[in-house]
Amino acid sequence: MRLDEAFQRRLNDARTLFSNGKAAEAESLYRSLLHPDLPAGGNILVLDGLGRCLHAQGRLEEAEGLFRESMRLLEELFGPDHPHVAGALQNLARLRSERGDRAEAVELGARALHILKEQLPPDDVRLADALLNLSSNQYAAKDYDAAEANLNKALRIWEAQEGRRSFGVSTCLNNLGRICEERGETAQGVLYHREAVAIRKEILGDHAETAFSLGNYGAALAGDGQWTEAARALEEALACYERIGQADTPDAATCRANLELCRKAAQPAS
Repeated sequence: MRLDEAFQRRLNDARTLFSNGKAAEAESLYRSLLHPDLPAGGNILVLDGLGRCLHAQGRLEEAEGLFRESMRLLEELFGPDHPHVAGALQNLARLRSERGDRAEAVELGARALHILKEQLPPDDVRLADALLNLSSNQYAAKDYDAAEANLNKALRIWEAQEGRRSFGVSTCLNNLGRICEERGETAQGVLYHREAVAIRKEILGDHAETAFSLGNYGAALAGDGQWTEAARALEEALACYERIGQADTPDAATCRANLELCRKAAQPAS
């Protein structure tokens, strides 16, 4: 069974559904593409997509089985040191981190990064992605020094390839800000978040990622005791969520709760 145009079209439809936040609908379409005679390449694409759908729906155990099977097929098809295998390792690392196995997540992410370092030029943005993913797992494992080092490496690659005003740089700045907050370096954390917000406003405008950064900026300002400024940032975040139709999301709810705390803290003592 070859990957004909009809298969490719339905595969693209499933990807579109998933990218539009319709994971359950995408899951149904991916499942309809499963076939015992599907070539290994097609099977990998379907298993990976289906795993992402289940992951997005919080069905982590099912998703993990699909990711591991996809990785096994990739290793059989391309060998254990191919960039495609590195991508599968990163998917699995994110999932293992969510399931609470921080040590395995870091190990899987480090293996993915090693593969990519051996296969790609040192300034390839795929390395920046791998460094960012590994740093997220290190942050979750509370290894803030390692996470910071890898974030700075990723930031330098993205800045060299895409410029300072790029989404990758903004993500690194956001995460560096969070590390500063964990260390109690609140003033520096505020500066990182402020720049991340400025970049996302410029390149994305009204967008979920912009609202998310504004929420993080507000939380950082609150952590630094700047209650009035924090409330303004959180109000701006909520207005952005409202404009993009995401006022009922968990991130928006977090902003509302933080805003209430900031308003109370900003009130003069009676």
